[in-house]
Amino acid sequence: MDNQSVIYQVTQQPTRKTGIANVHQAMAHAGVSSRTTLIAWEREGKFPPRVSLGGNRVGWRWSDLYAWADSLTAKEGTKNGQ
Repeated sequence: MDNQSVIYQVTQQPTRKTGIANVHQAMAHAGVSSRTTLIAWEREGKFPPRVSLGGNRVGWRWSDLYAWADSLTAKEGTKNGQ
């Protein structure tokens, strides 16, 4: 019997948050610095919809934000961003 050491490679997925993200967390996740941009993207269908938290508070489901980020793909073969 061979007494070689077996090396196991452990890969770990980054921990994903659950629950509701506030506007600052959603902006950071999207990589933007403007609430207006998030709202415009939402109206254009390019960003997940907000959920009402009561009163004047809104948030985004982390699951929706991760699904949105996972759906983004790099555009190949584009010239000057077109």
